[in-house]
Amino acid sequence: MNRMCRMFALKGSPLLASYLQASLIEAAKKDDFSNGESHKDGWGFVAYCDSSQMYYRSALPIFQDGFSSLAFHGFSSPVAAISHARFSAPGEPVRGPFDSHPFSTHIGENLVYVSHNGWIDKRKLVSKLSLEPSRLNDTEIFTYFLEGEGDVEQRLVDSIKKVKQMEADIGALNLFVLVIKRSGEREVLFYSDFKPKDRAKELYYTLYSYESEWGCAVMSSSVAFKAGFIDQNGNPQKDGVRVVPKGRLGKII
Repeated sequence: MNRMCRMFALKGSPLLASYLQASLIEAAKKDDFSNGESHKDGWGFVAYCDSSQMYYRSALPIFQDGFSSLAFHGFSSPVAAISHARFSAPGEPVRGPFDSHPFSTHIGENLVYVSHNGWIDKRKLVSKLSLEPSRLNDTEIFTYFLEGEGDVEQRLVDSIKKVKQMEADIGALNLFVLVIKRSGEREVLFYSDFKPKDRAKELYYTLYSYESEWGCAVMSSSVAFKAGFIDQNGNPQKDGVRVVPKGRLGKII
């Protein structure tokens, strides 16, 4: 059985966000690329537009939380957003909304939100931090690992490099990072890397991007499938759909 979270990030129309949210809800309820398993360990999202923001995390499964389908309905202008449905890695805490993604931190004056799917060996990361690993999940510890001064992209690149040097990337290292600058600018950074043992896992781990007049988005394969962007073999079915390259930091600006 595959066991990994599902997620999407975008900059674009609230209509596109709502469409992908519906696809995420369906993928989390019954994941076609994970033997029909459910991603039931909580969910969360963050969304910013010019006039408003929303940050929400829940312990409920995304497909049981009545608010999840309405999350983007209050936005009337383009949003920058991340939405994430959690399926916790073995041994990771599942205690309430504070274990749900996205996690937030500051890098310099920038407000940063992080979501991840895969599995990071948090005990190797905490050797550099004064944290108790049993009380925090791997993504939260990685978020703290990012904290500090300097350029967000460079800190992210450096942190990914350190994770690999420590051989702490147990499973996939798929990351979505929403950056909110004091100027009001918003960026979505994304990164994908994994070491598949077979084709089924490779398809499950792969991220896809989508670009249209409605905006730009990146998403887990299961979400792309529910959205009709790919077929059951991962082949693109719509214009503007591409596989996200492995090992390269991407950006939606």
